[in-house]
Amino acid sequence: MIRYTLLFLFSFTISNLTGQEKPNVLMIVLDDLNDFVGVLGGHPQAKTPNIDRLAKEGVLFTNAHASVPVCSPSRASFMTGISPLRSRYWGFDNWLKNKMLAESTSLPEYFNANGYTTFQSGKVFHSTKKNAWSIMGIKKDYGPIAFNGKKSVPHPLSPEGMRELGSLDATFFSLADVPEVPPTSDAPGAKGWYNGSWGGKPFRYINDTDRDLMTDEKSTIWAKKQLEKLSKSDKVNPFFMAIGLHRPHTPLVVPQKYFDMFPLKNIQTSHIEEEDSADTYLENNNLKKGGMSRGRKAYVGLVEGYESKELALKKYTQAYLASVAFADDRVGELLEALENSKFANNTVVILFSDHGYNLGEKKYLWKYNLWEETTRVPLIVKAPKYHANAGEKVNHPVSLLDIYPTVLSLTGNNFSSLVLNGKPQLDGFSLEPFLENPKTKSWDGPDAALTVIASWRSQIPERQHLSVRGKRYRYIKYANGKEELYDHKKDPNEWHNLINKPQEKANKTRMSTILEQQLESF
Repeated sequence: MIRYTLLFLFSFTISNLTGQEKPNVLMIVLDDLNDFVGVLGGHPQAKTPNIDRLAKEGVLFTNAHASVPVCSPSRASFMTGISPLRSRYWGFDNWLKNKMLAESTSLPEYFNANGYTTFQSGKVFHSTKKNAWSIMGIKKDYGPIAFNGKKSVPHPLSPEGMRELGSLDATFFSLADVPEVPPTSDAPGAKGWYNGSWGGKPFRYINDTDRDLMTDEKSTIWAKKQLEKLSKSDKVNPFFMAIGLHRPHTPLVVPQKYFDMFPLKNIQTSHIEEEDSADTYLENNNLKKGGMSRGRKAYVGLVEGYESKELALKKYTQAYLASVAFADDRVGELLEALENSKFANNTVVILFSDHGYNLGEKKYLWKYNLWEETTRVPLIVKAPKYHANAGEKVNHPVSLLDIYPTVLSLTGNNFSSLVLNGKPQLDGFSLEPFLENPKTKSWDGPDAALTVIASWRSQIPERQHLSVRGKRYRYIKYANGKEELYDHKKDPNEWHNLINKPQEKANKTRMSTILEQQLESF
């Protein structure tokens, strides 16, 4: 009884300070961030003190996974709460062309309809739904990138074999490496950095302290100003603020000071076993016979572009670590802005990435695969009413689909009434039971997180490439019937495919049954 009385008094005091009864939400979405985070231990040299601090203040989900490990469909699924297996959206088209997703109530639209003011800056949706947000901040822009006078191009230092991947994925250099693109027969060339989406507008760079701001920096400054403005008001609506940070998405271009944090000679590359890809089947499922997946093309183009594979991977890893550190600084600025506002004790903070990224494992350098480095994401939830569980970890497998119902649950909204075409819209499950008791056995969600990538052969869910990740095992089934099975207790790097081991038959059957059961609901 004392506990509930104290909770009531705490809530009453906060309500008096802010003029609000419902909690606010600050959602921080990172782009392409894998487990290269201090608290996840994905890389021993990762420097993420601000994300690590948030994990100590909230609950860290160590086994969280993307529904689709590429930007647009991942964001469409967690912002609508609809599984890609139901929407049939697991590819690269504009999500707004998908009838089901376009007709759904997105997360900001739900909050708009329930008395919240919604704020968005940076990259949250891959393509923003018109009128979904109350107040829009900084537009999405991946730059700075190199420019040839007509269009964006790979940096002149980019390895030749990576250039066909385009200006974003082939660029991983410091801002101090100012590009000078020579003229060609069809373009005049250009010197200097340019913004990515603003029609060739120059990005001024003299040095780290005398330059234009990058999009992520602008977004954090914008968020700070919005919080300051709200703090000055006597009574305001509760808010839902989503800030999308571009880095560590390519181009891996950040100020030189972040590269200096990771001297090239000291860089440790990912743990890679030379023949790790020999018992995998993603490449066997390419539509073009003898072709390579985009991730394999990127890997081959990178390693062939330098005098040694070690140097190539060190260069790319350095740029990725630098980009992660840059993003972490932006996270720190956002958290500081919230802490300095009057909403610090009445705001749910949720931080996650849209998917992960492979940095050479299985001879793959990209996303859009079904292995751990790409499906797994950092996920942290800090809810004021569960501050007693600050610093706890949850290892139960969960999905980014669970974000929508979790945010609604924590803000006291009844999401069971959210219906689309006569059926419940949300396919995920609220994570609130884990916030209340990180060791709970009472959760309505599944025992494994499902991830899908397209086979490009069919629109039927069971004919896509599919994976389920449980507490211990990962099971992958490709459209052609090939399978992979990994035991994370003995093999956290997924080096050994156990699918043909007789002693693993029972585990294979159990995991394939879990996959079939999840497919049945769609």
